[in-house]
Amino acid sequence: MTQIFPMVILKPINILILTLVFTQITFSQTREELERKRKQKEEEIRLTKKLLQETEAKQKQSVEYLQVLNNQISIRENIILSLKQEIKYLNEEIADASQVVSSLQKDLANLKKEYASMVRFAFKTRNSYNKLGFILSAKTFNQSYKRMKLLQHYSEYRKKQMKLIVETEESVKQKIAELQAKMTEKNVLAIQQDTEKQNLEKDKISQNQALENLKKKESQLRKDLAQQEKMKAELNRQIEELIRREINKSTTKTAGTTKFEMTPEAKKLSADFAGNKGKLPWPVEKGVISEYYGTHEHPVLKGVEIVSNGIKIMTDRDGEVRAIFSGTVTNVLTIPGAGKSILINHGEFYTVYSNLEEVYVRSGQKVTTKQKLGKIRFDQKSGKTEMELQIWKMTTKQDPLLWLMKA
Repeated sequence: MTQIFPMVILKPINILILTLVFTQITFSQTREELERKRKQKEEEIRLTKKLLQETEAKQKQSVEYLQVLNNQISIRENIILSLKQEIKYLNEEIADASQVVSSLQKDLANLKKEYASMVRFAFKTRNSYNKLGFILSAKTFNQSYKRMKLLQHYSEYRKKQMKLIVETEESVKQKIAELQAKMTEKNVLAIQQDTEKQNLEKDKISQNQALENLKKKESQLRKDLAQQEKMKAELNRQIEELIRREINKSTTKTAGTTKFEMTPEAKKLSADFAGNKGKLPWPVEKGVISEYYGTHEHPVLKGVEIVSNGIKIMTDRDGEVRAIFSGTVTNVLTIPGAGKSILINHGEFYTVYSNLEEVYVRSGQKVTTKQKLGKIRFDQKSGKTEMELQIWKMTTKQDPLLWLMKA
């Protein structure tokens, strides 16, 4: 009779299934994060593609066009890498799901085998006489009672086994459906990956063509660069001078020592700004980075390095700039040929928004996070709408990308 009740064999399988389900949840969370980042990059690609399409034919011979194209290639490479990782996780999920299906199918086969044994036993004892005989053939009353209870439990167990078989069959069907869905998703991602690779090759061909065309205009490029660097140097000189002037207002000298003092409000503002490092909003609603912070090689001119105190972001024509944190407008600057710039104080931190056509704020005005500050200047010559963001801690330059919310 003990062979009729072998439910303990289900426990190792159930533990395995629970383990695999937990693993799938972990994979799913990781893949969801990858998918979220990929979709953000795809949105950047759409904007970059739009900016490139809007560029007039004569402007496609510009350094700016090449920079946007370079940025698109970089984004597309990130998308391909993300798709590769997503496919990897999907393969692992598919392998785990296949293992679960296999385990459930073995489980189901065992359940059906056990149930068949019970059915055969029930057939042998199908009439009341056999059951009564089984009970009365006991040697003692206690044994008769145990046999009667055993038959009751046996009947209940048959019902449970039948229910378990039905539930297991449903689980198998569900897991197979999930497995098929994952296979379909994997195929879709693989197709998308191939498409991105083809687009990447096209972008690289365009990149090489643009680079070759620009190399033919090296003398003009050097002339343009010299003019740009002159305007940049004047802007940076004025920014540094204004920041030092603001610092001096809050600096006291006693007994040969210099001390920078802030009001309680300024201290809190400064601490709040520092506490939001890596979480600050972007200065535009949508845009792509066209120039990074620090020193880097010129995209065309060999041996020429460009030093940037901030990052440059390209966006749609008529795009507007917004404050990345609350603070007080310290100054509004105007640089001939380089538009207007806004300097905002955040305690011991300063943010600078440059290359604006219109300014919506004035010196001394308090602003809030994401408040619109002005309209970005559209450059007729290059065909781009581009602003620059700088972040300073006192007189020390910061990399804005370390402060902005991660893409």
